[in-house]
Amino acid sequence: MTDLTALSTKLAALVAEDDVFTDDGARVISQAGEPAPLAAILREVDDTVLERTLVFGMGEADVHIVVAGRRLRGIVDVAGDAPGIEAVVGEVLSREEPETVQAVGSLLASMGEAAGRITVRSTPTRPIGSSGDAGISASGLADLWIVDMDATPAPAIDRFLTANAEAMLGVLTVTGGKVGNGTGDAAPLQAIWAGQVNDFRARHDKFRQGDDGPVIICLDNAIDGKIGVALALQGDDACLFSYAPDDLPAILSSWAAITG
Repeated sequence: MTDLTALSTKLAALVAEDDVFTDDGARVISQAGEPAPLAAILREVDDTVLERTLVFGMGEADVHIVVAGRRLRGIVDVAGDAPGIEAVVGEVLSREEPETVQAVGSLLASMGEAAGRITVRSTPTRPIGSSGDAGISASGLADLWIVDMDATPAPAIDRFLTANAEAMLGVLTVTGGKVGNGTGDAAPLQAIWAGQVNDFRARHDKFRQGDDGPVIICLDNAIDGKIGVALALQGDDACLFSYAPDDLPAILSSWAAITG
């Protein structure tokens, strides 16, 4: 990393309010599929006016994409494990080559979904094609790849419940203090909520002293000494759910990935 690149990365981190950065200075733009991988990538393209090479980290691969004037020109290099993408490296995107355009979109989407997290770093530009090869605008690619760049991510609690629906035996959701009807075996959860959780949340709020970050609290073997129950909190949203103890590690890993 050059001195100027390191400086720009540090300045970006200082001015960002909600951005998350990794230890190597890369900015996280998609986590657990939110926003969708292609939408996250195209938003970065649309925000880039001067010619740059954006390095997108996706799992074990770093994909180097040349961008200029809010247009994606092409993939200039790939480092790491990226099966199939080598076939499009060095190819400038053009509407006259629709098969290449679709291949790039499909590969980036599948890599992003498999990675679970996408990061980006802005680096000096690298040569690709000729000066007359402009590439395709971010909005144009959004149309070609059928991507909604303005889609609003679902709340973290909703994404968490959707991702772990098969592992949850019962679910009780609470939004703005209003308890929902619940799904699955929700009756024991309703009793726990009414008899224990309200008092616990009052004490917990005092302990947190205004910190409303995401948290998950487990009550091992809370139902019949065999079934676990956990309380997930994110801002004003909460959910109480039951699970088999063997599924807890995967559930906690999913929560960490979705809430960042």
